[in-house]
Amino acid sequence: MNLEVNEKAYNLLDTIETERKVINVEGGENSNVSGEVIVLDIGVTDKTKDAGSNVKSGITTAEAATGCIGKISIKDGKIYVSIPEYPSIATLSCQMAGWRFKINNEIAIGSGPAKMAARVPKETIERIGYFENPKKAALLLETNIMPNEETARKILEKTKAKKVIIAAFRDDSVVGLINVLARVVEMGFYRLDYLKFDTNRAVSGEGFVPIPKLNTEIMYTSNDALIYGADVTINVNGWDENLTDKISSSSSPAYGKPFKDIFPEAGGDFYKIDLGIFAPAKITIIDTKNNKQYVSGHINDDIINKIS
Repeated sequence: MNLEVNEKAYNLLDTIETERKVINVEGGENSNVSGEVIVLDIGVTDKTKDAGSNVKSGITTAEAATGCIGKISIKDGKIYVSIPEYPSIATLSCQMAGWRFKINNEIAIGSGPAKMAARVPKETIERIGYFENPKKAALLLETNIMPNEETARKILEKTKAKKVIIAAFRDDSVVGLINVLARVVEMGFYRLDYLKFDTNRAVSGEGFVPIPKLNTEIMYTSNDALIYGADVTINVNGWDENLTDKISSSSSPAYGKPFKDIFPEAGGDFYKIDLGIFAPAKITIIDTKNNKQYVSGHINDDIINKIS
């Protein structure tokens, strides 16, 4: 099986019309790494680019993040995500954020199919069992600073690709917000994987999440939207009923508090927050083996109404 998710995502990102920075990396005395890295500046250096036109760029980058397997749309103040096939690959292998970079001592977070080429995170990629060694790789990067040559060299070295395209955007931008919310289905798969359910048994997934207002508190409210407003449906070939009560955010002891309160209580450290909260508000599991439906959690209108 060769899904060519990197090449497809590369070609899709290449259609975005914005400023480009081309970094040519040549092998030196201490390295034989060489190649071309194209960085798309989607509002990193110029905040005025964050206009309505970037909604289109947000959808394009979000679809590229899934390796072009997922389809993203926006309607009636909600983001809708449909992943009709290979959902584990689209979400956990490609879309899930977590490839961390340092650019001038600031942290940038990478997602997209280039993670698979780089085997990041290794255990997850190996567990899902689909691999690519592409000549072209595609990366999404949440960053306040444009990638430099050192970053480009690291990416080429890790992915072993000859060409990499990077869509760079701030996490507090329109593009950033769309990409975070477009992980609504991925959040469900992350929870299933954390609970050691074999996500390769999943056939497809879909979901929607309300879009909060873009303001200075968007880091908090985007998490609130997912934790308290996300509605996800996953079709699986064989379900473990014992997991049903554990798969939605309501299973967490932190549930019920706005993320603005949850985050400081954990000392401002995401890794100290109870991981059970990082799950959709509501998940419906449809077991195609026995035609049964299992529902966990619910939409919390009280919190959602405050951020919409």
